[in-house]
Amino acid sequence: MHVRNGPHGYGLLTKSLHWLTFLVVVAQFVVGYTMETDDSVFDRRDEACEATADTDAAEAEEERCEERVDRDEDAAEDDPSDLHVVLGIAILVLAGIRVLWRRFTPLPPWSDRYGKLGRTLQHWLEKAMLLLLFLVPVSGLLLSRGDAALALHVASHVAFYVVVGAHIVLQVAHRHVGRML
Repeated sequence: MHVRNGPHGYGLLTKSLHWLTFLVVVAQFVVGYTMETDDSVFDRRDEACEATADTDAAEAEEERCEERVDRDEDAAEDDPSDLHVVLGIAILVLAGIRVLWRRFTPLPPWSDRYGKLGRTLQHWLEKAMLLLLFLVPVSGLLLSRGDAALALHVASHVAFYVVVGAHIVLQVAHRHVGRML
């Protein structure tokens, strides 16, 4: 198997970068969508704060306990998972490596099954995906400075899903539909 791209098709390094990026992005989305704070943990801690006696001291201790639970819950919601941050940085590194690799190795020739429209669309989808591989993690890192980047982070997710969906549809159509016709 060839390491670099060429007339034979995509090389081992290009394919490895593609699928490694895919796996890290999937892991990132799984971690991101499941890292919501488990409110039941904080609800149980809040219930444990209830005063056992009807005295001013007991009620004051209950209030202090509830404030601690509220602070801990706020901190958990504001602090992204360490794994989520590491995966975001890994995506940025992989995106950078992919851009550099593309500068030093040519793409293989287009398949005859792709028409002019398919080639043009695939070209722009690739550029959009690379841009979004930078934009999604950077907007996520900006969230640590406040919610101002939240709209950008969400919009870049939606754009990423649309672009990846179009890429998959084009690949399936290219590989299977064309052969069936």
